[in-house]
Amino acid sequence: MVIERERTAITPMTAVDLLHDLVSIPSVSGDEACAVSWLCEVMESLGYDATIDGAGNAVGTTGQGEREILLLGHIDTVRGEIPVRIEDGVLHGRGAVDAKGPLAAFVVAGANAKLPEGVRLTVVGAVGEETLGSPGATWLAQHRQAPEAVVIGEPSGWDGLVLGYKGSLGLTATVTCDMSHSAGPAPTAPELVFRFWLTLQSWLAEHNDDAPAGFDTLDATLRAMHSGGDGLIDRATLVITFRLPPGTESTWVREQVSTLAQTAGIDLAWRHNAEGFRTDKRSPLVAPFLAAIRANGGTPRLKVKTGTSDMNIVGPAWNCPIAAYGPGDAHFDHTPDEQINLAEYQRSIDVLVSAIETMSRRFEGRGRG
Repeated sequence: MVIERERTAITPMTAVDLLHDLVSIPSVSGDEACAVSWLCEVMESLGYDATIDGAGNAVGTTGQGEREILLLGHIDTVRGEIPVRIEDGVLHGRGAVDAKGPLAAFVVAGANAKLPEGVRLTVVGAVGEETLGSPGATWLAQHRQAPEAVVIGEPSGWDGLVLGYKGSLGLTATVTCDMSHSAGPAPTAPELVFRFWLTLQSWLAEHNDDAPAGFDTLDATLRAMHSGGDGLIDRATLVITFRLPPGTESTWVREQVSTLAQTAGIDLAWRHNAEGFRTDKRSPLVAPFLAAIRANGGTPRLKVKTGTSDMNIVGPAWNCPIAAYGPGDAHFDHTPDEQINLAEYQRSIDVLVSAIETMSRRFEGRGRG
């Protein structure tokens, strides 16, 4: 039995308008309130019951029943203003691909999908995904019961499905020493902290058996360098981000790096973000997406990514079928020319509708437990 509810038909042009308007509302991490309120109003107009939860996330639910499919996107973006425009079938703007494109596709697909009795679908536009700790997703993991299945809204390409993300760990390494004359024998603080960076690189190469950086390697990126002094004290700092493959725990990385730093006289300040996480390709969530992609003329691609997403937060907490899906090319994430192809965006909506309906039929008439 399909539950009938009032809904507004989402045509391709309406779907593009929704995405264009969402991208046009600035929502840098920590300042998402206007975009969240707007999205809740839009979801209400499309037949969702919409609200703003305790973390400030936009939450819209359609259908009724104990079984829940959760589509978790994020509404925040990194900084950087990009004029919103459509040129040659491509929408440009901050957040177009990371990740308002996937979020808008979730909203449209959820409104168009036919849900059977006993199944509800919830779309979340989470706040703070681009910040350490993902406060929006963390709140969900702590306050919501695990759903039957979760789809994370991130750019996978319309014919791709992401099964895992590396974890991340931030580090600020600082050297402080007495100021010395540039002609003297004593090393400067910048020299000392750079020696530590070289030591760290050597340790990583040994740990990874000199394998090239990828999903299964432990990697570090130097994000910033600072140095200075007051005439008496010399100081130098490195800002580093570690990328952790699933199975390499952040506590172990901290222990190993702390030993290297202690020998070199380096002070460390750590910022934990998330552990690595990967789901099994045999997950019951995978087959519906593969079938939907094939039905829409694509050849499915299973992927893993070296970045992080809210999968890292809710995956371990809920331990339910989970994958990430969304339109767009992730190479445009955070770039000055962030963009999304609108034909791909519309195609992803068709894939999502098919996958949602297939998943929901599996839950029809079944209670939890």
